[in-house]
Amino acid sequence: MEKVFDKMKETEQKIREVEGMYLDFDLQGLAKKMGRPLVIANYICDKNDVIAKKSGAGEFQVAPELKNASDWRLFQELTAQADAIITGAGYLKRYAASGEKSQNVIDQFSESGQFATLGEWRVKNGLKRNPDIVVVSRSLDFEIPAAAFSDGRKIMIFTTFDSSASEKAKEYEKSGAVVVPAGEDGVDGQVMIKYLTDNEDYKVIKMTTGPRVLQILLSAGMLDELFITRVDKEIKADPSDVQTVLPDGKVKDLPGFAYQEVFRQDGVTAEDGQIISQSFGVYKKDGISDF
Repeated sequence: MEKVFDKMKETEQKIREVEGMYLDFDLQGLAKKMGRPLVIANYICDKNDVIAKKSGAGEFQVAPELKNASDWRLFQELTAQADAIITGAGYLKRYAASGEKSQNVIDQFSESGQFATLGEWRVKNGLKRNPDIVVVSRSLDFEIPAAAFSDGRKIMIFTTFDSSASEKAKEYEKSGAVVVPAGEDGVDGQVMIKYLTDNEDYKVIKMTTGPRVLQILLSAGMLDELFITRVDKEIKADPSDVQTVLPDGKVKDLPGFAYQEVFRQDGVTAEDGQIISQSFGVYKKDGISDF
């Protein structure tokens, strides 16, 4: 029991070690200087850019060898600075099935949420308690959780031209969501960000879902900053059973982006109980660091 208590104390110390680090980036202030929304994303990965592996149920999930409280805290600090988050149908299905166990990005800043103090920080800084939600999905085969409509938030769904005219789209609109046609075969990242820029007073937009949506933003040239937590570990699995940040290439070779390391952390306990080391850093689009 004493060993368990000691490990809990060590974990709390590691969280305090990074607490506030990403809030100090002042992304809202950076967006103001830029004069346009700042679009960001973040992932935790291993040495080979692996961000997820297949679970027993066949779904891609963050590997327990990587998952840890310090990274999750900083993930939430970035999310806390966003006016809106971008997610996908897959996440909403997982949330419907397992709620907060799906790594909550729906209502974690609410008064009863795990990160209520960050919700208070948002309110003090002129933001809604929880950010608006943007969903990217070609097929409209998901349900919007009731919690997504709390705090006067907006829900916007970007989908294909055909899907936007479907009966399911009309159901979403009746519930209070806005459905936006944004492409023929898939969602066009430029159309989506232009819509958000023209119709909303957003300063920071954060992508919180998988690599397919990241690729949509990168292909459209819409991503400004990619935050990466890199664990000094290699995930051992068949290539078909893992997902990487980019489908064809390494993050370090991302054209038009420059890397800046922020912090290195040792002695962290991962979800599987192993002790890991990790570095926190950000890939910034050329020109962004000039602000």
